[in-house]
Amino acid sequence: MSSIHGESQEEQRLKDPKKRESQSARGRRETEKGSGADSSTGIRTPKALPGEDVQRLCPRARRIRVTGTAAVVHTELDLFVDFEETVIRGKAIFYRIQIQYVTHKDSLALYWLRSDQTSGGTHPFLLTNNQFTYARGIFPCQDSPEVRFTYTAEISVPNDFNVMIGGRKPKGIRYDFGDRVKYTFCEAVPMPSYAIIIVAGVLQSKHHNFITLWAEEKHLEQSQMVLDMCGRAINITNNLCGVPIEDEYNICVLPSNIPEIELQCRTMIFVSSTLLYEDPVFMCNTITRKIAQSWAGGLVTCKNFQHLWLIKSFSIFISSEILQSMFHPEADEITFMRRRIFTDLDVKTRQYGFNSQQKLVPLLKDIVPKDIMKYVLDEVGYYLLNCLQQELGGSVVFAQCLKHYMETFSYKSINTNDWMDNLVSCFSSNEHEVLRSKLNMWVNDLNVSGIYIHLQSLVQNGYDSLLQQWVATGMPRNIFLPLSNLILYNYTNRMYFLTYLHTLSTAIPIGILKWIHCLLPLQIQTFQIRFLLLRLYIKNKWFEMVYPALKFAREYCASTFACPIFRDLYEWEQARKVTISFFTAIVEKKSKMLPQTLEDVASILEINLKDINKLTSEESTLHVRTGQ
Repeated sequence: MSSIHGESQEEQRLKDPKKRESQSARGRRETEKGSGADSSTGIRTPKALPGEDVQRLCPRARRIRVTGTAAVVHTELDLFVDFEETVIRGKAIFYRIQIQYVTHKDSLALYWLRSDQTSGGTHPFLLTNNQFTYARGIFPCQDSPEVRFTYTAEISVPNDFNVMIGGRKPKGIRYDFGDRVKYTFCEAVPMPSYAIIIVAGVLQSKHHNFITLWAEEKHLEQSQMVLDMCGRAINITNNLCGVPIEDEYNICVLPSNIPEIELQCRTMIFVSSTLLYEDPVFMCNTITRKIAQSWAGGLVTCKNFQHLWLIKSFSIFISSEILQSMFHPEADEITFMRRRIFTDLDVKTRQYGFNSQQKLVPLLKDIVPKDIMKYVLDEVGYYLLNCLQQELGGSVVFAQCLKHYMETFSYKSINTNDWMDNLVSCFSSNEHEVLRSKLNMWVNDLNVSGIYIHLQSLVQNGYDSLLQQWVATGMPRNIFLPLSNLILYNYTNRMYFLTYLHTLSTAIPIGILKWIHCLLPLQIQTFQIRFLLLRLYIKNKWFEMVYPALKFAREYCASTFACPIFRDLYEWEQARKVTISFFTAIVEKKSKMLPQTLEDVASILEINLKDINKLTSEESTLHVRTGQ
């Protein structure tokens, strides 16, 4: 990448002469990043700002070196200028700072895939991991969602590669490097740092109106359904939320080993290639939630991640509105949506427990960025929005509030109080006090247990009674037939059946597991069903399924699949040794698993990843760290 030049909203304000006149005699500044060439790497890097110019304009400037950030090591910032201490006489001065910045190839800020780690296996692939505080490891920025900025960028890649930044296609292309091409980008809409995601790879494209889907050739044909769903969902969301997207929207299909992208761009969503082969019900639910985030997170951004529920909960709520516009109230898609919301909350509460001090806006002191999602109860925020919709005049009235919210805060960063003030302003003054009191109670005094019970009641039906009877009576064979018919009836029932069994505190006999295996053979199931089946078999200690589970985790090795499977196997003492040996072989043979996922799995298995290449599979168990 040659360079990225950025301007924050504050810098754009200072460049306006009328606004500048009212400012005090402090230094005004424009922060940019220039470029030069590094012949040894082929990567363009910035030229240094001449030292005499810095000293002339800012006598207190000094050179320092800072190594390491929370996200990336081997990152150096060579120049420090104390603007606030600079005395300006006469006219205002703009500073231009050029910073040389290099990201280490092993940085967690990059998903740098070798050719053999991609789906096609022919060319490498790059995706930047801007999640939470990782963007600072890619380019110099104020890495906070509160700061939005415009930018220009130039990226040089081999001729057959495509590049996108921040969900946008390039504004210009220049073939001036022989076998290389330089793409130029110019973003005029201020964006948060987490949304400036860079994609570079040999990708093919499909088009539908203003929507373009990008995928490796292997997945292009299978992606048509995703493209069709996106077109319909975006049209609905344009009407629902306002501030429509009409000129450009991109969908990028990622290799199956890249983890879920939690925070999406305004004009681009990222989906795993595994989604293309899922049941349409699951596919539609996932797609609509990602598209909803183009408004809930791409258009309106939270000021900091303490208010992340504004992105995640609004995404769930908007996606539920999209689905209800697309389908009949009794359709499988609606049933699955409600069950998925409850299941996600159930998983969180089982893993982390109910916390009487839990708040919608959590305290994140001493919480590392990658763990933030554990403390954000998206589903509770969705429940709040759903209740408000019912209490404040129904879907028609609340839709007006939603559109007002999006239009008021478009391309801005806000906190929970900003949202509350905006919602209250939609109603008459005599309703303000009651509404504000109710909102404060929700935000500061949650009853998570009560919400959990209510959400559970929304998804229960006659199917639950049959399941409960089957479990309570020792899983008798005389219920197999009606249960089989329900399980095979549709995808929603299969997902719910397996999720229900996985939450049982009692062990399921191997004979019953074999019946389930006959009913739902692994080889013909979707990825999600196969994943749930394997976890169910592991939990109930069916040893015959250990190797199929390990092979699944190795082949579809995003942390979404790999980490839960390795965690389940490690907790099973009988399977622990073979699990560690299998993981050691994965590391030694350079599998598709990415460095970040390897680190996560090694942590689960309590293995020193740095030493693992020195060990044989048999020796690896000696290096299990205990008492830590």
